[in-house]
Amino acid sequence: MPTGTSADPPAVSVLMANYNSEPYLAAAIQSVLGQDLKSLELILVDDGSADGSVALAQGIAENDPRLRVFSGTRFGGPAPVRNFALDQARGDWVAIVDSDDLIHPQRLSRMLAAAQSSRADILIDDLAIFDGDGSSGIDTMFDGPLADAPTTISEQTYIHANFLFGKGTKLGYAKPLIRHAVLKSHAIRYNEAMRIGEDYDLIVRLLGKGCIMATLPETLYFYRKHSASISHRLDMASLEALEAMAQSDADADGKSAEVRAANRDRLKSIRRAIGFNQLVTAIKQADVTTIFSLVMREPSAFTLLHLPLSARLGALFPKQRETAPEIVSMIAELDRSTRRARQ
Repeated sequence: MPTGTSADPPAVSVLMANYNSEPYLAAAIQSVLGQDLKSLELILVDDGSADGSVALAQGIAENDPRLRVFSGTRFGGPAPVRNFALDQARGDWVAIVDSDDLIHPQRLSRMLAAAQSSRADILIDDLAIFDGDGSSGIDTMFDGPLADAPTTISEQTYIHANFLFGKGTKLGYAKPLIRHAVLKSHAIRYNEAMRIGEDYDLIVRLLGKGCIMATLPETLYFYRKHSASISHRLDMASLEALEAMAQSDADADGKSAEVRAANRDRLKSIRRAIGFNQLVTAIKQADVTTIFSLVMREPSAFTLLHLPLSARLGALFPKQRETAPEIVSMIAELDRSTRRARQ
């Protein structure tokens, strides 16, 4: 049942799906409620958590009516949770923030201003990926020209930026600000058959309807990487759901030649990832028959064998890279302030 009330429709509705995120949830909530943009609501929808996260959120909602907490239902994944949250949203814009992440105190006001000035329907900012408390291992998402100046993203460009194990910026990780009216007018919602890639699928369908997507090259979203992150689980069921959707996209009529080509290439990248998943399993089980079958059926999967070694070497010999000091300090301070608030 919901807790928290607010009288006036907000400028931005922030959607937050929660599942057993108690260690990180207070920090995520406070980073939203601490925005300099006060005209917002935070809609937190729990997916049947067994920890103390719901009670924690309800306690915060008692002191801030902008937070609305919905619990008591097991939805079974982020897509149905976000669809339920969309049904509750009253804002002119919708923003996505995960329950284990953090955002800059001025993120929503800066994004809203950029979206309005560019007349975009969808706006994405850069994000910093950090481990633990953000003291080390920080990297950012935007690469090349995207990191230098605002731009617009076409449908084919967005598809190309979402190949599995592809090179360059992976725009599917971005957490968008979306004009609520375009979701309603095109009746576009999250695909509940997808456990990962649901953000990509929603955005690419909006782009297919002619919506305008723009970028803001400022690092305002802080993505916490940890062992329980759903986006890092490329299990076979998730890959097969991605393949089915990519096949549907590749077969769709009414697309330009560039978009059709991009969809075919993305489908190939997913099939290569499936082959790689099968190959790793076969190697672990010393299954020679499957290994030789993959040589004939999906030889491109073997080109990904360097990935486990690269990951291991990266852990043993981390790259020394320059990280903006303000990003490191911002992440650390957001975590510290919310820990103090809980005490």
